[in-house]
Amino acid sequence: MDIEKTLATKILKYLDEHPNFYFPFSVMHRVYALEEDDFIKVKPDEWKKISEDHSCQTFQIWENLQNLDEKTLYLILKGFLEVIIRDSLEQKITEYALEYRSVWSIDKCDSEDDLEYGFNEFLGGKAEGFEESRRIIRKYYGVSDKENAWSWPFVDEI
Repeated sequence: MDIEKTLATKILKYLDEHPNFYFPFSVMHRVYALEEDDFIKVKPDEWKKISEDHSCQTFQIWENLQNLDEKTLYLILKGFLEVIIRDSLEQKITEYALEYRSVWSIDKCDSEDDLEYGFNEFLGGKAEGFEESRRIIRKYYGVSDKENAWSWPFVDEI
């Protein structure tokens, strides 16, 4: 799987700082030779060198499933279960954002009734909070705004 240089250095730095953490994958760097392209395994203590070397740009993650300990198996299982039951943090936050956004009304933004106006602003604020949380999570996981774009069906009304 292709990964960005920033993620490769982040992984390597973490592994260097946590030598007892078993990561069942290898960070690989593409070396461009005259006759062929080849990938080499990058050691965790090389993270600083990699981050400073501008010629190092192409990275991949390769599986390296050996000597799996209980914690590693748990993390792998958790990832698979999250995909299977679709109960991820992002999905829950998306559901809450859609729920609050669906009860918020643009018409009530001009309401003369203080309670109606205030409650509508509260609902809009909650929706905005969940929407922003979703953006933060997607940014953290490296998902661009354009990739798997999420659009509100009523954004054009605003």
